Amino acid sequence: ENISFDLEGIHLIAQKASGSLRDALSLLDQVIAYASDGLDFETVRDVLGVIKENIFLDIIKSVEQKNAQDVIIQLNKIIDAGYAISDFISGFNEYLRNCMLQKVENQGKIRISDDSTCWVDTCRFSTSDFLRMLDLSLQFESNLKFIQQPYISMEALFIKLSILDSSIDIAKILGSE
Repeated sequence: ENISFDLEGIHLIAQKASGSLRDALSLLDQVIAYASDGLDFETVRDVLGVIKENIFLDIIKSVEQKNAQDVIIQLNKIIDAGYAISDFISGFNEYLRNCMLQKVENQGKIRISDDSTCWVDTCRFSTSDFLRMLDLSLQFESNLKFIQQPYISMEALFIKLSILDSSIDIAKILGSE
């Protein structure tokens, strides 16, 4: 096609297609129709509706601080910006997964920024905490198509995440006596 491309942009298309070649080609056609200069990362991200990672980082920081009010304000901004709840929650789940893997120091296919890596390394959340949050969020995502009030349900999920207490390692408690 003689179209210039950014490897990160192509990776984003592949990631959004979730392993489906047909979906990847369809997404590629959409991005090509929209992009005039080439397939750079920012253009691909905008066309596909992929949310910037720093938005997820800001939300999870508010969750860590148990600031449910700020979390709701941030969710409102995301929805007001025109992002679909399904795209948001899918991106958030991917972000939680990467944070969880960073916490267990898995250097495999983790794709998070230096800011996120630094936050994960110093935050109060344990691997178990990330796992619990991811479990709740994945349940929400899997039920999303059946929910009559998806925005209200998403707000409830994030308030629940904001008030969760940290996981306690029973072995540590038993070992300290």
